[in-house]
Parts: sequence; C-alpha cells; structure tokens
Amino acid sequence: MVVTIREIAEKAGVSRGTVDRVLNGRPRVKPEVRERVLEIARELNYVPNAAGKGLAYSKKPVLFGIIMPPRDIPFFDEIRVGIEMAAEELKSFGIRLEYRYVDNKTPEEGAAAIRELVSAGANGIMFSVMDDQIVRENIDRAAEQGVPVITFNSDVENSKRVCFVGQDLYKSGKVAAELMDKMLPAAAKVLILTGNLKFHAHRSRVQGFKEASANKEKKFDIIQIIEGFDRYEETHAKLSQALTEHPDIAGLYLATGPIDAAIDVLKKQGKAGKIKVISNDLIPETREGLSDRIIDFTIVQNPRQQGYLSLRLLYDLIFMGKRPDQVNYYTDTHIYISESL
Repeated sequence: MVVTIREIAEKAGVSRGTVDRVLNGRPRVKPEVRERVLEIARELNYVPNAAGKGLAYSKKPVLFGIIMPPRDIPFFDEIRVGIEMAAEELKSFGIRLEYRYVDNKTPEEGAAAIRELVSAGANGIMFSVMDDQIVRENIDRAAEQGVPVITFNSDVENSKRVCFVGQDLYKSGKVAAELMDKMLPAAAKVLILTGNLKFHAHRSRVQGFKEASANKEKKFDIIQIIEGFDRYEETHAKLSQALTEHPDIAGLYLATGPIDAAIDVLKKQGKAGKIKVISNDLIPETREGLSDRIIDFTIVQNPRQQGYLSLRLLYDLIFMGKRPDQVNYYTDTHIYISESL
C-alpha cells in the first residue's frame, strides 16, 4: 500500500505543506516538528517517488554546497573526483554543486560559507574545514533551519551534523606510531609535522600517534609538533629550523601537510634516507618519496570514496528521506611501501 503525504500529515497533526517541506529537506520547520514527521514517515514505511522529485527539481535544481580548504592542496583533488563521480550518476535529478574554498588557518571563512549557502537556498551542505566553536554553531543553526550538513575528511565533533565520512583518524595515528616503533631504537627523537591542530583530522592523527607511542615499552621522544598550515613555505621554514636545532632527529611523522616541502628539506640537509619517515595518502609527491626511499611507509585513506559517499548520502537524505544509518562512515585504511607501487 502506498503511503501518502496526506496520511503522514493527518497522523502528525500538521499541514501537507509542512510534511512536504520536511520530506524535501526545506527550511522553516521547527526541529521538534521535523523529527515527529520523519518518525511517522519511518513508521509508515513511506517511500518517496525519486523520479517524481527529479522531475520537479529539474525546474529548480537542488543546490548542494561543498566547503573545503584552498584548491591548491593536492590531496583534495581525489575527493573532488569522487564528488563529481556521484554527481554524474545523479545528474538526471537536477543536482547543482557549488564549491566554496575557504582559508584553513582561521575558522571565520568556513562559518561564513555555511551562512551564505543557507541564505542562497542550499538544500544540503558537505563540510571539511576546522571544528572551531563558531563553525559548530553555524552547523547547528543550519540544521535547525532544515539544511543538513555532512562532514567529510575532517569532522566537527559535538555538532548537529548528520554524519561524518572519512578515515578513522585516531586509528591512523596509532598505526603510524606502531610502524615508527618497529623502525627506531628506544628513546629515539621524533618530529611530528601537521597542518593545523584546529582540524579534527590533523588533531586526531597526532593524538593517536602520541598516545600509542606513550604506551610503547621503548618509547620514542617526541621533540616537537610543527604546524605548517598546509603551506609549502611555512612548512619548509619550520621543519628546516627544527632539524637544524635537533640534528639527532631519527624519525619524522608527516601527519598532514605538503609532502614536497618535507622531502625538499630532507634532501637539502642531506638527511634523505637517514631519517625514518611515515606519511599519509598517495599523492604524486608521496609516490616520489616512496620511489626514492625517502618515505618508508604511507597510510592511505581512499579520498575518492569520501567524496563519492558523502554526496550519495546527502542525495539519499534529500531525495529519499533516508537518514544515514551510521554516525561515522570510516573509509578503508591501507599501508603502502615502495614495493607497493
């Protein structure tokens, strides 16, 4: 038996217009009313007509906003590939994507991008910047206005985001510590290079690495955590200074940041192949480092899957009324060595 919007409206004690706004992810519905309508729709096993929605939205396309760090960070190229793959599959449903590239050193641009997309009538938002309080507040406000937010690659904890899609970042840091432990003697000195500790992704990897290393019997000594803010010049300068001040560094954990900057510093100081290096991801610079045996291991996280799955989940929520059945969708984690190439 087909369940209608009218039946849901009668059982919820609201108008059909309100039910329509809820099921289509539109704003101007109180959170408690929205939740009641969705619960009744689930109880009645309501199945929306996706084809009908696609026809309706072809006249006024669904707007999905995508907020991420600056475009010149190579890692996000693969995430965009995944997003565009999903968008191609869904193009008949009238979906329009609007990318916003924001500063990754301060949270204000990310928060402003959320507000601007909500004001522009976005039906849903994908977000991957830092998890500062101002960002958290704006995600919550978007959710209260009926605009769902899915975080990808880097989460915003304790917010009203729908779900997170990305690597188990804390686990990734622990894996890196285990690998480093197998290569270094007791009390060896280690540097950690990351982007920005205000990013959940960057912070979680560092935290996992530190806590796992602290539990090792032959603990290595973490001398410094360097924040390079994903900028080549800043990363190069800070790492150069740290290696000059600590010439006995034995290990380098590249949690995040420009790999090419780290490789250039190691080459310039004659330490390439002498310092044990663990990185993340498999961008061209990482492949070069593995091939030249400057990087010993890299831990990959399937960024293409992150982009693809995030957009598909947002589509299911807006078009099908299907909420994600998990809070965290962790993508696969694999370890690569030079021979893996």
